[in-house]
Amino acid sequence: MALRTQVEVDGRLIEVTNLDKVMYPATGTTKGEVIAYYRGVAPWFVPHAHGRPATRKRWVNGVGTAERPGEVFFHKNLEPGATPEWVHTRPIEHKDGTSTYPLVDDAATLVWLAQLAALEIHTPQWRFGPRGGVHNPDRLVLDLDPGEGAALPECVETAHLAHEILDGMGLVSVPVTSGSKGIHIYAGLGGTQTAAQATEVARELAGALEAARPDLVTSTMTKALRVGKVLVDWSQNNGSKTTIAPYSLRGRHHPTVAAPRTWEELRPGLAQLEFPEVIERLNTIGDPMAVLLPDGAFSRDRLAAYRSKRDAARTPEPVPVAGETPGSHVTPVFVVQEHHARRLHWDFRLEHAGVLVSWALPKGLPLDPGDNHLAVQTEDHPVEYGSFEGVIPDGQYGAGRVTIWDAGTYDLEKWRDGEEVIVTLHGRPGGGLGGVPRRYALIGTKLDGDARNWLVHLMDGDRVAR
Repeated sequence: MALRTQVEVDGRLIEVTNLDKVMYPATGTTKGEVIAYYRGVAPWFVPHAHGRPATRKRWVNGVGTAERPGEVFFHKNLEPGATPEWVHTRPIEHKDGTSTYPLVDDAATLVWLAQLAALEIHTPQWRFGPRGGVHNPDRLVLDLDPGEGAALPECVETAHLAHEILDGMGLVSVPVTSGSKGIHIYAGLGGTQTAAQATEVARELAGALEAARPDLVTSTMTKALRVGKVLVDWSQNNGSKTTIAPYSLRGRHHPTVAAPRTWEELRPGLAQLEFPEVIERLNTIGDPMAVLLPDGAFSRDRLAAYRSKRDAARTPEPVPVAGETPGSHVTPVFVVQEHHARRLHWDFRLEHAGVLVSWALPKGLPLDPGDNHLAVQTEDHPVEYGSFEGVIPDGQYGAGRVTIWDAGTYDLEKWRDGEEVIVTLHGRPGGGLGGVPRRYALIGTKLDGDARNWLVHLMDGDRVAR
């Protein structure tokens, strides 16, 4: 008799069956364990999948073995009458008709799909808007697929080459071990480019990698040209194509996961991760891919992006583990750090909501009321970072010397997230601000369609002596 019960997820009752059915014979992983994984990973899975139509690959009787693979069903359209009314859905017109897709907008939907043995969930790089409109893609993806004679080490080498190019383009990127053979690289987009334009950017990037390392990289699908090389597949940026969703299981012989990683992890010995390892990592270091989420989409852990960029064993910077309660002060503090990284800049940080909200200032704080300076918002930092001075080692994010230009407390006049901040800074005697109160305004400009771009202005008072 099939084991049948109900689970409650966010107030939704979901009937689950056959919990003892073995889905991965090589490891003995059951359907109950698959459902438990998707329920546990939902806080991280859902923000990345939210608003995206989900294509499902179902292994109703498990993935089978190498000798007898399990039968897989590829689903786009939802079955009429079989979908709970609370599942968000959207129609998409195809050449052969209209299909209705589920949106994985909550944990209950993810558990419901797991109950249907949808081991793999694939999504595009764009989202639906709240009224059903199709938005421009918010991320770009490169699929690094090793050909015959190549493997994960060649993908790692290719990924670092791509990372360097993406950094040069000003795009924040995150690697994902695909759970299959290769690596996916995601880069954040501002939503100003169409899917066709993003595809062209990805195609040109793949071509540049091939031109730089023709011995290692190909951007051509032809199998004969892929032997011993890594295919950089740029085509998945097409608006009609999908990629395995971050944190989705794979229908391989082992329960591997498309797992976001830090760039520091991409080194010799890198391996694909299975689902117990992924849950342990998330509870320890947080989500490396949170840096690509829109503001406010990952409020569960404001330091997830910060942790994703740093290796606590290799940098002297403070790196609190996930779940630690942030430090705070009775009177909020500020710090301006002079940062001799690849390009000299100043980091302006204001304590707010338990973290240091941070901006990179290429020219530092303006010292004349007649000047406005660019301020590029970066990831939130832990409050402990306000006293950090030291050398970030080569090979680490932001490598270079950090010194404190000025620090102290501030009075808050106005704080409108993403729009406007007005503060009066009280720096140190002899600090960069001259030891007297200075009133500054930060104004969100969204210059070039990028919400990270602000201007900072000295509002009143005499010009600061240099």
